[in-house]
Amino acid sequence: MNEPILKAVAMPPRLFWAPLVPAVLNLGVQFGLLFMLLAFYQFNPLWMIFLSLFPTHLLLIALGTKEPHLSNMLKAQGPFMKKSHSIYPQRGKKLAP
Repeated sequence: MNEPILKAVAMPPRLFWAPLVPAVLNLGVQFGLLFMLLAFYQFNPLWMIFLSLFPTHLLLIALGTKEPHLSNMLKAQGPFMKKSHSIYPQRGKKLAP
């Protein structure tokens, strides 16, 4: 086997020491909220950075050290969140679509 493949699997991508996908989602949500607060309330952006953005990023770093493949888990969860429909009405969970 090639070494770069093993290295890519063993070390998933990170953004400022947090898993990439949750960190990008966090930054997108936080900056959107920050710009809305700036537009409507003339909010000081430093409060938003120190009270919301920084602690949530620290939480993502802690979760990323516990589960390094958190990004891959979130990417894999998307296709499996669909509900399955059956032509026969039944109660409970079903495994077949």
